[in-house]
Amino acid sequence: MAGRMMQNNTNIPEGFSLSMALADCIPVLFFSIGSAVLAYRFPSPLFRFGTVLVILAGSMKALWKFVIALKKIDAPFLSRQMRFLMPAGFVLMLLALAVDHSRWSASAVLRHVTRFPSCIFFLAGAAGILLLCWFAKHLNGRDARSNWKEQMVNGITQLCFLLGILL
Repeated sequence: MAGRMMQNNTNIPEGFSLSMALADCIPVLFFSIGSAVLAYRFPSPLFRFGTVLVILAGSMKALWKFVIALKKIDAPFLSRQMRFLMPAGFVLMLLALAVDHSRWSASAVLRHVTRFPSCIFFLAGAAGILLLCWFAKHLNGRDARSNWKEQMVNGITQLCFLLGILL
């Protein structure tokens, strides 16, 4: 298994440092806090399982960067899993809104999302998601400079959503 999981050392992305790996943990932390608050407010097992998948995907991607930075080994499974786990988690979270519709109020959510200053943070977070989608299509995920751009935007995006949820 270890042989299949690791590639030749010549394929290791350059410039992936410990500071980059630590920076990759920040959006995961912000998302974890925000989703914990939402899971407390919306007691849906399906929603909670979806958030666990998204957090697991982000954590494994950060772990990939730690492995590269500290061990100089590329473990592609740790980054590639994100293509499957993260979308699956978000689909489950959205599905929970339909399945457990009696546990939340659309009007209450709309009031919260449109209330000032939450609306500013949610709009900024939505803009960040659009930029991250553009990055996913146009930037090289194995390039250190691209990763720094992505992590800065992702960290700010997740902070905006967290602040929008908390306010």
